[in-house]
Amino acid sequence: MVAKKTMLGQLTSVGEGAIGRLAQNPVTHKALESAMQVKDRVEKVVRGLESMERRMAAVEKRLDALEKPKRTTTRKTAATAKKS
Repeated sequence: MVAKKTMLGQLTSVGEGAIGRLAQNPVTHKALESAMQVKDRVEKVVRGLESMERRMAAVEKRLDALEKPKRTTTRKTAATAKKS
């Protein structure tokens, strides 16, 4: 059990050192900045799509209302049938 804790401690310290070296590397820093810019752009696109989705739902609702058949009054048809 003690050996596992020691091994995990060593892996943790090696991992922290590797992350530190990566953070100081200018290439890694530039790649991370680029990734953050892409993330921001994707968030803007998604927000725009959500807005378009709401607008499309409103348009579809209005279209459904326009496509519903208009009711004809049954009194008029019943009155014409009696006259015949």
